[in-house]
Amino acid sequence: MKILIVDDNKELRAIFKLMLKEFEIDEAENGLKALELFNKNEYNLILMDILMPEMDGIVATKEILKLNPSIVILAVTAYFSRAEEILLAGAKEVLKKPIRKNDLIEKIHQYSKS
Repeated sequence: MKILIVDDNKELRAIFKLMLKEFEIDEAENGLKALELFNKNEYNLILMDILMPEMDGIVATKEILKLNPSIVILAVTAYFSRAEEILLAGAKEVLKKPIRKNDLIEKIHQYSKS
């Protein structure tokens, strides 16, 4: 399974990579870079932060879903104030930071089966 992690926080991306070492991981520091990677690679799932520079997670989610409406995007954020916006943009679910490893892996497996 190949996962794209999109978050502007380098340390958080590193933590997610450690938590998800059983998966193949690519990472992007913003929505623009995520869109670039998405155009070049195939992913099973995307973990998307909401607040990022250059292109936020809401715009990136809309753009990625235009290219592939069946891709599973899970928003991962500490800011729940924009949760409804990213759900309306097409994210399947919003997970609150910090998230525990077991909970994250469980969610990934749940959505990889659907």
